[in-house]
Amino acid sequence: MRINKKYLITALVVLVAILTVVIFYKPQAPENEPIKDAPANDKKINTMLMLIEFEEIDGILQWEKELDQRGLTALIKVQDNILEENPEVFKRLADKGYEIAGGYDTEPFWGMPYDKQYNYLEESKKLVEEITGKKMRVFGSRYFAYDETTLKAADDLEIDYILGRGVNDVEATIYHPEEYNVKIISVTNVDVGEPMGRGSLCDYSLWARGAGAEEFGEILDESIAKNPNNMILVSHSYLGGTRLEWWNQYKRALGSNKISWEGFDSWLENQTIISLPNAEIPLNNEVKYVQPAPAKAMSDYEEVPGLGDILAPSSHNEMMCY
Repeated sequence: MRINKKYLITALVVLVAILTVVIFYKPQAPENEPIKDAPANDKKINTMLMLIEFEEIDGILQWEKELDQRGLTALIKVQDNILEENPEVFKRLADKGYEIAGGYDTEPFWGMPYDKQYNYLEESKKLVEEITGKKMRVFGSRYFAYDETTLKAADDLEIDYILGRGVNDVEATIYHPEEYNVKIISVTNVDVGEPMGRGSLCDYSLWARGAGAEEFGEILDESIAKNPNNMILVSHSYLGGTRLEWWNQYKRALGSNKISWEGFDSWLENQTIISLPNAEIPLNNEVKYVQPAPAKAMSDYEEVPGLGDILAPSSHNEMMCY
């Protein structure tokens, strides 16, 4: 039987069309159903980097170089003597968008009389504003200590934020005491167990509690895995910015795809501020590591390549921990 060539060509065209549909067609997902290959929740942790310095400038300069390359900034809590010795550095950082916070690291503010607290706050405010040309909005004392007297003094000086020890584990929280205009930034807090207890997610804080750089990295990973809404990662720049093992952990964190690194203002914008009577705001005054008990001396850690000379590690015996 002869096959009609016209029918054969038509049949082949239909067959090709059917095979094309079968191979390449994929049903469209319903509008509200996530695509199977995409993560159902790609929320990143709203995270701010805080740098602390009252010793030397090398670590700050190392951080500045790294953050410039990444287009990032940080909150810098700096003591008056470092500001006075390096005004051009902090003016430059402020002009780049870094938030320069005043700091007093000689003693904590818990129980300190009003006049004394007011004077320290006022001196720091004047110096920050003279050097940066911008309002000092943030202040922190040793151990991020504050009490109601601090809130009164800060209010009288129109300071917007006081740094406080963490009260919600790794979740960084902003509280607004209803009796005052000032707000409290409660930082990320982590536990290393007894006898050293809790403290900031911070190189020096963990070093003083006996953790090494590798353990710091593990604690950082565990903190991220808890998936808080907001987090603060702290570096005492004379440690994290100058010692290679610690520096590598920070660089690893900066590259995390689970974190959205934000400058101070954008970090604030993502917050839900909790307003409560001051008496109902949790207060953390636990510091079990006043005398540091490191597992390894700072001098035993390799220096970050390319740094200038830094203070001998023995001069860090009285450094302030958080």
